[in-house]
Amino acid sequence: MKWYNSLITKITLIFTLALIGVVAVLYIIHIQIKEIETENIQRFAKVILQNSYQNNKIDIKALQEAGFTLVKDSSLKQIILENKRFTPPIRHMRNQYNNQKSRFKVIEHNRDFFLSIGRNLVFRTPHEKDIFPKIIFPISAVLFIIFLYIATIRSILPLYDLRQKVKEFADGNYNIDCKSNKKDEIGILSNEFDKSVKKIKKLRDSRQLFLRNIMHELKTPITKGKLSCEMIEESNYQNILKNVFRRQETLLNEFARIEKLSANELNINTQEYSLQDIVDFSFDILNHEKENVTCKLTPMTIQADFELFATALKNLLDNGINYSDDKHVTMESNTKQIIISNSGKELEFPLQNYAEPYFLDSKKAKSSRGLGFGLFITLNIFRLHNVNIQYKRQKNKNLFIINLNKN
Repeated sequence: MKWYNSLITKITLIFTLALIGVVAVLYIIHIQIKEIETENIQRFAKVILQNSYQNNKIDIKALQEAGFTLVKDSSLKQIILENKRFTPPIRHMRNQYNNQKSRFKVIEHNRDFFLSIGRNLVFRTPHEKDIFPKIIFPISAVLFIIFLYIATIRSILPLYDLRQKVKEFADGNYNIDCKSNKKDEIGILSNEFDKSVKKIKKLRDSRQLFLRNIMHELKTPITKGKLSCEMIEESNYQNILKNVFRRQETLLNEFARIEKLSANELNINTQEYSLQDIVDFSFDILNHEKENVTCKLTPMTIQADFELFATALKNLLDNGINYSDDKHVTMESNTKQIIISNSGKELEFPLQNYAEPYFLDSKKAKSSRGLGFGLFITLNIFRLHNVNIQYKRQKNKNLFIINLNKN
């Protein structure tokens, strides 16, 4: 999953923008509060200076009685005096004392306000520090946003664990526990998924038990029949019975594969085998005579599950013979492809449609004569081998092309 598709990335971006916006608003509010306080102190200082200015001198004692404190710290005094922002002279003093001595300024430094008069007098103003709007409120707002972000991320993190459990479940692991003690939406989702997993596991176990019993009950008479055949003297009748029981056993195995394919539980064990050996085995289980197939094989080896790949080829050959005009198919191969062809009617539907279970039971497909479950098994076996199969219509012939290079 790419980072820009991540839900956490989007939430982080939203909270980052929100935090930047809150900080900007708090900064603007801080500037406005400071300007208001500065203006209030300026007006207060003007009034006090009007009453304390006598004989062209500032009455320091009157200022101190009004709450102003003379600053004696030389370093602090220097900082205040070096500030260039002066407040204009008091209006009624402007005409008579329009000089540097009559000018004053109010500045803020380290959350304190200072009154600078002329070039050498600095007073600390009687200002009450209100730390709530300046410190506590901004810090609380920022911490609250950070707390919400952490709480939101902590609420989302269980999604990663749930995602892993869903992946394990899709891979066939039914022994997973997704219970959650949380009461939020993700907790509810986890608990509902846990209930679904347990319900599906019960259904799967019931199905497997039922199929095992059915398979056992069906295989028992077949086994007894095969044993009975061995007690009969060799004759055409014995060979017919053997073929019947072998056919029944093959069908039973195919039904088992259909069930596993439908449940996506069919596993393959691939090794390197000779193509000729696989084809020979497919002939052994073929429902028709070998004379119905013309083989032109190139000697080669392929990576495959021996029995499953042979079954897939057998089903293609069976279908090719059943639906050909002359009851004959041709199998050819080269280093990249196996081609099975016959002369018959063109497939009514796209080949991949037949890979869907029970496709031939649909109303649309009932008129197509049907290809049974053989093609369904074949297409899914090739899918498990990561082998591509194509269907082409060429010169009134049907071609099933098996690409062995795994395109």
